[in-house]
Amino acid sequence: MKKKDVTLLSKKIEKKLNKRYKDPVLCNQYAWWILEEITNKSKAGLISAGEISFSGEQIITLDNWLKKLIEYHIPLQYLVGSVPFDNIEILVEPPTLIPRPETEEMCYKIIDLIKKIDDKKITILDIGTGTGCIAITLAKAFKKATIYATDISDKALELAKRNAKQNNINNVIFLKSDLYNKIPENVTFDFIVSNPPYINEEEWKTLDESVTKWEDKKALVAQNQGLAIIKKIITGANKFIKSNRKMESLKIPQLIIEIGYKQGSIVAELFKNAHFSDIVIVKDMEKKDRFVSGRISNVALQSKKT
Repeated sequence: MKKKDVTLLSKKIEKKLNKRYKDPVLCNQYAWWILEEITNKSKAGLISAGEISFSGEQIITLDNWLKKLIEYHIPLQYLVGSVPFDNIEILVEPPTLIPRPETEEMCYKIIDLIKKIDDKKITILDIGTGTGCIAITLAKAFKKATIYATDISDKALELAKRNAKQNNINNVIFLKSDLYNKIPENVTFDFIVSNPPYINEEEWKTLDESVTKWEDKKALVAQNQGLAIIKKIITGANKFIKSNRKMESLKIPQLIIEIGYKQGSIVAELFKNAHFSDIVIVKDMEKKDRFVSGRISNVALQSKKT
């Protein structure tokens, strides 16, 4: 085993990553993340130790990861195999979409909203679940809730089921469905959430190769300037949202959708055209439009009868 100075090693990794990533903060974060994963030690533990012993196998792993990151543009998350999300660990593998901080932020907001309801035995639909990160986070926060998590990708659903098992979650029902088309007729929901594809074709061409080469385009790109699937979710929701008087009295939304930061006003208009009320455009931590929410309880009372 070879002993290496931790700080010097992290700087060396940073320098190599700078060939691939221009953001120095990201390079620093990635350098420490790589060291944490390979040594199975925390950043604090590594800094405290000052020096670490690196086995030949660990050196090979480090060199291999750097080559894949720099030359093949593989996302670090796929190399690590998992990402932290809220207070759970989510397994990730190509091409299923890697959970983003914005989606994690949306989960925090939903949890805060649902906590206001006395009766947590609610039913939630997560459309386009991907890794299952939203459904599993909500299922863990509200163990009395029943979550339906849908996706059109068999590979994504298989991964989502593994994530549920890994996190000891048993109140999520996984279902292969193109939006609402396979939802059982007798099932309605107190709350619908979705992180749908919302990027347009032109935006797709500008994305980093770590995205365009490795992540599922169908999970990111939608027709009609990225709005096609969002519109279908909004217009179809009235058949699946049920009345919840407590949520109505507290003005808690029953549909929340993650959007592109330029789509706030137009998505809010789509909500309005579909007879939603209490429509709110929510900004993310960077003060960009990121989510739109609304209520449709009065329409939903009759939705299954029409």
